[in-house]
Amino acid sequence: MSNPVTFINVIDVEPSRQQEVIEILAEGTEEVMSRRPGFVSVTLFASLDKTRVINVARWESVDDVTATQSDPEAAEYARRTAAIASPGPGLYTVVGEFTV
Repeated sequence: MSNPVTFINVIDVEPSRQQEVIEILAEGTEEVMSRRPGFVSVTLFASLDKTRVINVARWESVDDVTATQSDPEAAEYARRTAAIASPGPGLYTVVGEFTV
């Protein structure tokens, strides 16, 4: 991987719909994202108060993310998520990692 990037999407959701958002993201990952060039991994987080889901997707490059976002199948999962929640996507690079 030359310039790996992390796509982080903080998704605000009504508590009653959190599980639905998780299911859409899991399905999209299994059916589309994981098969795209440059895909590395996805980690999903659910807030304990059920008001947020965080999607952390690692990709080999910005170009891989851009190409995936342009893919109609991937866009459909994004549309389904946005129909029931408020996504806040962004691209990030690791600037520090600390472990004990």
